[in-house]
Amino acid sequence: MADEIGPAHGIESTPRVTPDGCGTLCGMLAPLAFGITAASRGDHARLGAELQRLGYAELWVNDTPRGDGIATLSEAAADTSTLRFGLGVVALSEHSPSAITKRLAGARLPLDRLTLGVGTGASSSLALVRDGVAELRSLHPDVPIAVAAVGPRMLRLAGEVADAVVATWALPDRVVWTRERLAEGANAARRHAPRLVLYVRTAIGSGAESRLRTEMNRYASHGPHYARAFAAQPDRLVGVAVESGDAAELEEALAPYRSVADTVVVRGLPADDAVNAWLEIAASTANLDRYSADG
Repeated sequence: MADEIGPAHGIESTPRVTPDGCGTLCGMLAPLAFGITAASRGDHARLGAELQRLGYAELWVNDTPRGDGIATLSEAAADTSTLRFGLGVVALSEHSPSAITKRLAGARLPLDRLTLGVGTGASSSLALVRDGVAELRSLHPDVPIAVAAVGPRMLRLAGEVADAVVATWALPDRVVWTRERLAEGANAARRHAPRLVLYVRTAIGSGAESRLRTEMNRYASHGPHYARAFAAQPDRLVGVAVESGDAAELEEALAPYRSVADTVVVRGLPADDAVNAWLEIAASTANLDRYSADG
């Protein structure tokens, strides 16, 4: 039986999931965070400061052999004071908890504003994640731990041990299914369900749908868990592609995802990798709540 670790800490925890799968968000829309890829761009400090000015509460960055997520977040944090950060996620198959701790110690990243995300990476071991989360908790007791999960077994484990779960490539009906699996794990461990952080790939402008389909095809070949997730949602565009950039169309496309998640990460798919291109997407989606209130 899983250790009882109590409610998720460092973030507002969600109650046990209701049968309709909407948790605390029934009748509400989840807040928008922003997501970028880890890379060497040179002006991440400007990006972080601008996201904070635009009103975003959180920035999420991945961590891969091609891009150091901790370094990218550290640069983005330089000129911020309130923006929170999510690392989504470090592969435990490649980085042990002690190695992750060493990387964090060498970074200028405010740990009091960090959610530390981990996943299996090249492994499929549930024990690797369970043990990794436990060790990271002992090393960083005040840092919320997120687990990346796609399949049912990992989702149940995330429900048992994580403060947040990072879900991706899921249409709204799949997110409801995701919540049900999280609830099974959380209820078995007699704890609150973790915050559901949903990555939604978002392309805006000319070629938006093509960019989204290209990204879907790339991930479909990344491993059997992604292939199974796409197979469960056949012939459907997973994410948001708005060629016009129209605010009403963007709002309508994102609203179904926001109705079933606790945090929606607008994971941009810009036409190029320049910071300005990422910020164009960020600016377009940052205005949606304002547009809805005015509309």
